[in-house]
Amino acid sequence: MTPSTTPGHQRAKHDARSSNDAHGLPDRVPVLIIGAGPIGLALGVELGMHGVASLLVEQDTEVPSVPVKAMLLNPRALEQFRRWGIATTLRQAATTPPAWQKQVVLATSLTGREYGAFRQGLSFRGADDSDRVAESAQLVMQPTTTKVLRDRAVELGATVALGWRLVSLDQDENGCIAEVEQVTTGTRQVIGSDYLVGCDGAQSTVRVSAGISRSGRGGVAAHLLLHWESPEVFTHSRITPGAFNALYHPDGNALAVPIDEKSWCAHVAGYPVDLDLDTVDVDAIVQRIVGPDIPFTLTYKGVYKIHERIADRYRVGRLFLAGDAAHLCAPWGGHNMNAGMADALNLGWKLAATLMGWGGDALLDSYEAERRPIAVTNAVEASSNVDRWIETYETVLSTIDAEVLEADGHEAESRRRAWGDALWRGVRAQFDSEGITLDQRYHSEVIAEDPAPVTPWSATVYSPSSHPGHRAPHAWLSAQVSLYDAMGIGFSILYHPGDATAAMGFVAQANRIGIPLTPIELTDPIAAIRYDHPLTVVRPDQHVAWRGSADSDPTAVLLKITGCEDQVHEGATAALS
Repeated sequence: MTPSTTPGHQRAKHDARSSNDAHGLPDRVPVLIIGAGPIGLALGVELGMHGVASLLVEQDTEVPSVPVKAMLLNPRALEQFRRWGIATTLRQAATTPPAWQKQVVLATSLTGREYGAFRQGLSFRGADDSDRVAESAQLVMQPTTTKVLRDRAVELGATVALGWRLVSLDQDENGCIAEVEQVTTGTRQVIGSDYLVGCDGAQSTVRVSAGISRSGRGGVAAHLLLHWESPEVFTHSRITPGAFNALYHPDGNALAVPIDEKSWCAHVAGYPVDLDLDTVDVDAIVQRIVGPDIPFTLTYKGVYKIHERIADRYRVGRLFLAGDAAHLCAPWGGHNMNAGMADALNLGWKLAATLMGWGGDALLDSYEAERRPIAVTNAVEASSNVDRWIETYETVLSTIDAEVLEADGHEAESRRRAWGDALWRGVRAQFDSEGITLDQRYHSEVIAEDPAPVTPWSATVYSPSSHPGHRAPHAWLSAQVSLYDAMGIGFSILYHPGDATAAMGFVAQANRIGIPLTPIELTDPIAAIRYDHPLTVVRPDQHVAWRGSADSDPTAVLLKITGCEDQVHEGATAALS
């Protein structure tokens, strides 16, 4: 593997801007990011949190409003936005009417009869009534997410170059060389960087240029993606307002999502991969979704194919992949963009640590070891969600009496609720996937070994654990202050009141080595129970790196979790001498 940047590396600085200008891109940057969608921007934000500048190259000049493919950020992603200081900003920017931002609702149509409403879906209850998460899920359209992240990235020192595309790239032991071209003028520029990250989507130029193959299935099935305007739905709807409206009717199924006070989109599953859109009566489908006699204006119709494709490598030397460039899965469950956000956080702090001189090359290797298995699991679960959706629809449909669907009266309502319970049992895993969301368990060379047993993993159940590799258990320190808020930008060491001396010994040694380490005393009783070891070290991405006793060797622990066991840098050499 290509050696990391030399210890004490001084990162390049340049003015932050979001620009369409044809001139003046920096000649060299610490990190060059190809693609300024949500994942590339999230990476730019995390780097900026550490004071590391980045340049993002994006061929589009505007954020398209349609089609909207990603529309949900789960609680874990919102915890990342909280870390970046923009969780509230994102929620305030969301365009969906507030009443329609919570719950999963099962119904015959948007103005028809309801089978049932389920608030536990998608962890929308989240921080409202649970101490297990710092944030609840948020229904927010991808263009809005992009704009919020772009503003924050630029604020933290990133340059976003719009209207530029990658032409070619190369690398050696000293860094990467990329040639970029302005799309409208053909102007070309060569940019050097210490590292280059491909966040450039499913057809990633970076992945292809690096010769990285993919495993998995392509073209598994085809789904319709439809957009329309129909403000009358909100005024005529008889169902409980829902963020995700799962519509089941003898004439077909759909998953409908409100975008704003007049706009909607829907995913319609169950088509062959070679579907010809011209053979589909799209207007009839939308009419079924909104309900009889409800006017609408179709604004977009398209077909997208379902893929299970995972890059075989996430790193080649100084080149990395993140987001769709690294992994693709079905959108049923909303895992792909949320996984990309976790990619950005995981890789971002590791690149920053390496550039700032306190992270070793093993730390960069751990990115693939930790994130790729998560992508594989997500792809399997997402495809299973699609299968369950179709199977549940077909199974329950065979028991439905069409005459009862829209009928009045207690008996009809009771039967609809029974069908709703059966439908929810079949599709709940798609909407209530706490294991996938909160229980991502990392295994790598920079995670301390721990022989203690752990609860078997489940896609739908989360059990807080301070075992190394797990997401650090959350707790509220006060009504508005999360344990995560107290954690530093770098590592944090959590300790019980009687172990302050040992914790301060870790902090002193970290200071001598040059590793940022914030001490946090566990005075909250719930936090003290969840962190049952005297000392626990938590990483910048809020995953546990190590836990142990007060007599543990600080230097050995710190070198292990920063990837420097076999690559002692200048700070560690001075501290050990």
